[in-house]
Amino acid sequence: MGDVKFSVINIGTLSLNKFWGEAQRVRRPSATCTLVTLGLRRLLVDPSPEPDLLRPMLFARSGLAPEDISIVFLTHAHGDHRFGLELFPGSLWLMAAEGLRLWRERSPEDAALTERFLPAEEILPSDVELLSTPGHCEGHHSLGVDTEWGRLVVAGDAVMTRDFLAAEDGFHNSVDFEQVKATIRKIRATADLIIPGHDNLILNRRDA
Repeated sequence: MGDVKFSVINIGTLSLNKFWGEAQRVRRPSATCTLVTLGLRRLLVDPSPEPDLLRPMLFARSGLAPEDISIVFLTHAHGDHRFGLELFPGSLWLMAAEGLRLWRERSPEDAALTERFLPAEEILPSDVELLSTPGHCEGHHSLGVDTEWGRLVVAGDAVMTRDFLAAEDGFHNSVDFEQVKATIRKIRATADLIIPGHDNLILNRRDA
């Protein structure tokens, strides 16, 4: 386990939430941004807020500046998970190889951005597990790490919010809802703690 710590830097929001009776966009979306600290290595997942918002958030929640972040990891390429990327020019930018390949193939206009990314499989610390969690989109990957409070899964949009977790359901733009359900069940079976893509930390009772 080692010296593992984590903190939610930004609690994400959904543009619309069907579990709240919303059928159209009523707010600007943002994704949950998580800091995982493994000794001297600092890993930031899904830097969603714009740079002028994320910088003070990071300092307020961790006491860190952007240059203190070793690695930035994207769970997937959707824009609301990466608004703040430019705040971290000195960090390694990582994404799972499959998701990175699909992003490059399908969005050649993003070539200047995607060329900055490296395959996470080659660089992630050995105590961080890269988890294939498809359903929301192809190539989606989450991260798993053991903490003193149990197994943490930083899920990204594999789990949107606690309501979507309970319902084993995906957001309206998910590409495969049956796969969403299978992925959520896999996460629920292995995680003690879940950080979803657009909500705060969830305590997951595996026997529930």
